[in-house]
Amino acid sequence: MVTIDPCTRLKVIKTQLIPAILTSARENTTSDIKTAIELNLPSLEENCYKLAEKCEKNYPDCGKEVELCSTENIKRIFARTREELEKIWAQRKELEKKQLE
Repeated sequence: MVTIDPCTRLKVIKTQLIPAILTSARENTTSDIKTAIELNLPSLEENCYKLAEKCEKNYPDCGKEVELCSTENIKRIFARTREELEKIWAQRKELEKKQLE
């Protein structure tokens, strides 16, 4: 089994997982995806803080290369992700409202 260092895991979360979450929110119209994202995003953020802590301990300069290795950046990126999700949900709600008219 291959172990991936915490910095690489954070890089994958930033470059692949968060964009995939936003794409899923845009493309899936079921309420299940909204619920899944709302339930899982906080735990993903919490895991990022834990990984960032490991990064800082084991790779002190990592924050210069990997954006999510900084707790401030984690807060900012997840806040921005939540804002984007809220826009997506609002647009979807507006679209559904127009379809009912």
